[in-house]
Amino acid sequence: MFQSLSRLFAFHRDPLAFFQTMEHHNGHRARFRMGLWNFWLLNDPASIRFVLTHHRQYFIKGPGIGPSNPLIGQGLLTQDNEVWAEQRRRFAPIFKPGNVQDMTPRIEDVISHFVANVPQGQPFDLQQAMLELSLSIVLATVFGQPQVNSSVVQSMGQEVQWLMAHFYHRSRSVFRFPYQVPGFNRRFHQHKRQLLDILRLITPQEPTTFMNVWPTISTDSEKALHELITLVVAGYETTGHALAWALNLLGQHPNVARCVYEESLKSDVPSPVTHPWTDRVIKETLRLYPSAWLLSRSSLKAVDFEDIAFRSDDIVLISPWLLHHSETWFDEADQFRPERWLTDPKPYTYIPFGAGQRGCIGEPLALLESRMALAHIIRAYRFIPQGPRRLFPGLTLQSLDPMWVSAYPR
Repeated sequence: MFQSLSRLFAFHRDPLAFFQTMEHHNGHRARFRMGLWNFWLLNDPASIRFVLTHHRQYFIKGPGIGPSNPLIGQGLLTQDNEVWAEQRRRFAPIFKPGNVQDMTPRIEDVISHFVANVPQGQPFDLQQAMLELSLSIVLATVFGQPQVNSSVVQSMGQEVQWLMAHFYHRSRSVFRFPYQVPGFNRRFHQHKRQLLDILRLITPQEPTTFMNVWPTISTDSEKALHELITLVVAGYETTGHALAWALNLLGQHPNVARCVYEESLKSDVPSPVTHPWTDRVIKETLRLYPSAWLLSRSSLKAVDFEDIAFRSDDIVLISPWLLHHSETWFDEADQFRPERWLTDPKPYTYIPFGAGQRGCIGEPLALLESRMALAHIIRAYRFIPQGPRRLFPGLTLQSLDPMWVSAYPR
């Protein structure tokens, strides 16, 4: 029992270090008890593929933010089974290639506005700047708002970040007073009201170009709210943090930044074919800093796979961060080497967007806006990073410290 509790404390103290220690002592497939629960930590492509491709047959979404969440509980990220499948079918047309390509003019407008207003020659927080840029892109595409006032973007970003941090800390707390109990969770309700006020302000009264081709948001007002906030959350912090890490790495590796810069002169809408270095940098960034650093599943029933005997209610942990940093699957795994993407990795060793049925539905849009943002920004500026960059695995993988950089025009 003592060892079980000590593992739980170690996990909460530093989950990434805990994963590395577990793999070092137990190999790529580790079974252990932590607290009151039985776990598997999987870090090899065969077992990961089995778990992620047998969702709903043998496994369901694991513990974390769930359907009872009062803000996004009825959204696509937290639902499962038939409710999740219905939402997934309904939202799938949003991210078809043709519809994503139709969004490029609005994405380009937002990025161009950002590039024109970057502080020059003085330190600014790159992480916060990329979060605001990412949120502006979400608002331009999801809500059809070409340019939202910067103060509104900042206010909305602050509310979303506070609420997501609240959910993260609550998920790790022993004391979780129900949201409906009077006198508790006052700050949560205050930030929720403020976020809803902003959403009402920016939600268009008439359908926009994109909404005409998108499936209809739920007609149930509460469910519709959860779905809209889910679209914001899923496309905001993940892409924003990834862009911040990418630009930070380019600031540290000017020779690679030069390759991206030379490509950026070709066109305003980069593709993996026309901008291979840009694409490699994004892939390598997502390998080193996958925003979704942890996936969890719960086993529905006992099932065997090779030497693994899953039992009913086992919790399965898959960490893309641990997988991507394994020397077994990547040479010099801790090093930034975009050239490694001249060849594709072994399937299921690289899963920054998850995989299987619950793979990220917004991957095409996230990659498009990442390529566009990187190309436009690097074409205009070179960055000099300053200060520390300590990893913090919250709901997304981010820097615990502000990412101070100075930007200089090219």
